Amino acid sequence: MHTLVPTLVATLPTVRLCLIFIIVFLIVRLSIKRSHLLPLPPGPFGVPVLGFLPFLGQNYFHITLTDLSKRFGPIYQIFLGNKRIVVINDTNIIREAFRLQVFSGRPDTELTKILQGYGIINSDGALWKEQRAFLHTVLRKLGAKSFLQGRNCLEHKIRVQDFLSDLKACDSRPCRIRPLLACAVSNVVGSLLMSMTFKSSEDKTFLHLLGLMEEGFRLFSLAMPVNFFPFLRFVPGVNYAYQKIIQNRTETSSYFKKIVDEHRQTLDRDQIRDFVDAYLVQQEKYKKAGQHSYFSEEQLIQVMNDIFSAGLENVTSTIEWAVLFLMLNPKVQKQIQSEVDEVVGSKRMPQLDDMSSMPYTEATFWEVLRRSNVIALGNTHSTLEDSELCGHRIPAGTHILPNLYAINMDPKLWIDPEKFEPQRFLRNGKVFKPDHFIPFSVGRRMCLGDVLTKMEVFLFLSSLLQEFDLCVPDIEDPPKAQGIVAASMAPKPYQVCAVPRNRNN
Repeated sequence: MHTLVPTLVATLPTVRLCLIFIIVFLIVRLSIKRSHLLPLPPGPFGVPVLGFLPFLGQNYFHITLTDLSKRFGPIYQIFLGNKRIVVINDTNIIREAFRLQVFSGRPDTELTKILQGYGIINSDGALWKEQRAFLHTVLRKLGAKSFLQGRNCLEHKIRVQDFLSDLKACDSRPCRIRPLLACAVSNVVGSLLMSMTFKSSEDKTFLHLLGLMEEGFRLFSLAMPVNFFPFLRFVPGVNYAYQKIIQNRTETSSYFKKIVDEHRQTLDRDQIRDFVDAYLVQQEKYKKAGQHSYFSEEQLIQVMNDIFSAGLENVTSTIEWAVLFLMLNPKVQKQIQSEVDEVVGSKRMPQLDDMSSMPYTEATFWEVLRRSNVIALGNTHSTLEDSELCGHRIPAGTHILPNLYAINMDPKLWIDPEKFEPQRFLRNGKVFKPDHFIPFSVGRRMCLGDVLTKMEVFLFLSSLLQEFDLCVPDIEDPPKAQGIVAASMAPKPYQVCAVPRNRNN
């Protein structure tokens, strides 16, 4: 008996461990069983093999998906081919999903395979995690420096001035603003990324690079069915688009490689000029320390592709939408001009420090993003393992698609959502952004360029309205607030008359 008690006492830790193991095992087992008992999200029936693809329509997928949410609720599923797509049409559910690691994957599709796992937009796993952290830090640091300090601040003013000069050369006649904007915006992005600028919107290198990228955006839309039906890449029409995407990527990558080579030859580790310099220095640090990393030339080149194309397209489209809405809403235009006149005057150009004193102008920026739906459908995520969302079972490998358009145009969230009204983003004279408004999405994969986009649009727009009145041209087909879907939602091509302001101050 005397020996039995110490023996029992000695075995207590082992017994505790066994009990803990059994309890954990049972909890995990029960949760797995529970998740398999949960229903899948509701959704429409499709047709064999094709799924719901024939019913999406040719262009405005976001409208079709929003209409489906009225029938099936804020979260539902459709099949495109054999791919399960879960569409989320509610801000709170998007936030709940995208804060979790399990929902942070990237779909492995035929088109993303072209990128060979490189870049930041379509990469995944440890590479994406490491590179995103670096990009987040460096881009914000370089962006603030570029817009706020010394030589780079002066260079940015020159970009805006070049754009205004090009617009003035139109002499108040109807003109398309996008080509002029594209050159100016590409010079801002190019300066930040690789200290590169183009001389004018007629620059041959610029036009060629812009042509490759715009064609790429268009071809991605044409080749999209390949993601759901890989065999289609052998069908003549689709095969052409697929092969042309590969060819264009090779050509743009060759252009960026030359720039990287030039940076290597002129690199000064104590004087970082741009993003490429910062990347090369970081790559060297890992190499000298003998540490494993995903910093490589192939990765850098694809990141340059991602940043340049996304920055150019999204910012250009946003400013182009802003010009269109202001042209169609002269009262809003006049109110911004009054704010510019009061805060900035006419003796100097607007600068970022002015933004805090110009709430109506900032509110207009947010309303442009909401009403235009530049990003109508957020980037598609995929589930890394079986999961659960809002009482629904979400199998591993499911594509998760956030429908931002449904949120931006929901009459339950916005009074008269079709109307362009910056006042909805103001409360007591200060900028107010409701929690349900997520124009750059949320979570681990939210847009990296949110701050830089806001800076660029503010400076271009305030400088433009300081100098010009934007008028609807007297033509047979006047502009309308209609969009076309490509990489982002851009307005249909339109013309504007930029008339120099008649001011006495």
